[in-house]
Amino acid sequence: MSHYFQLLEVFTLREIKSRYKASILGFLWIVIYPLSTAFILNIVFGSVIRIQTGKISYFLNLLSGLLFWNFFQQGLILAKESLIWNRDLVIKTVFPKEVLPLSYVLSKIPDFFVGLGIFLFFFLLNGYMIDLSFFWIIIFLFPVFLFSAGISFIFALLNSIFRDFGRIIELATTLLFYATPIIYSDAIVPNKLKIFLYINPLSLAALFMRNLFFEKILRFDLFLLALAISLPVFIFGLFFFRRFEKKIADLI
Repeated sequence: MSHYFQLLEVFTLREIKSRYKASILGFLWIVIYPLSTAFILNIVFGSVIRIQTGKISYFLNLLSGLLFWNFFQQGLILAKESLIWNRDLVIKTVFPKEVLPLSYVLSKIPDFFVGLGIFLFFFLLNGYMIDLSFFWIIIFLFPVFLFSAGISFIFALLNSIFRDFGRIIELATTLLFYATPIIYSDAIVPNKLKIFLYINPLSLAALFMRNLFFEKILRFDLFLLALAISLPVFIFGLFFFRRFEKKIADLI
């Protein structure tokens, strides 16, 4: 088991170090990406379409929704290509191949904390005060990681076999983005549709964060619900991946 985690650590650190190695701006991209995304969405949906978010500024509401979404989306984008990018390694070497998509998801954890820092900066800028209880937000990284990893196992395998599957992934993530209360508040979702918020760990993460930061309410029920959904997704994804793992070298 120790060798497994050592291998996972090696692949994760390799991805973190290599990602910005040949980039002009380097690690600044970790800041530029979430900020540029938030500013563009703020202009379109906050200033042009003018979606209402009550007493909370639209930009802060947006940042609170994007924090976990960016971690999920960026990890998935990398993980789905992990077997293809490491094709020679997959074909010629015997090792637990699930560490590849898993390492790409793990490599986005530093980006998550940078995103959290960006949110806290604008949170303070808007006149709010920071409470130590706010750092409970970090625990929600666990169910979101499980959810991301579980889906990444499935998508990495299918994308390595069916190269056009990437189009389906793009469509699926786009639909999930709009099904998650990122560009809008959960308050405007009709009660009959709120069931879709409570079966989506990313929606639960956004609700948990907004309750914690803007209303100072710690909703452990949302965390437990997200965990109850994410854990089976992770287990199924890992089972699915391992079921066809031995055939990857022949199909990739």
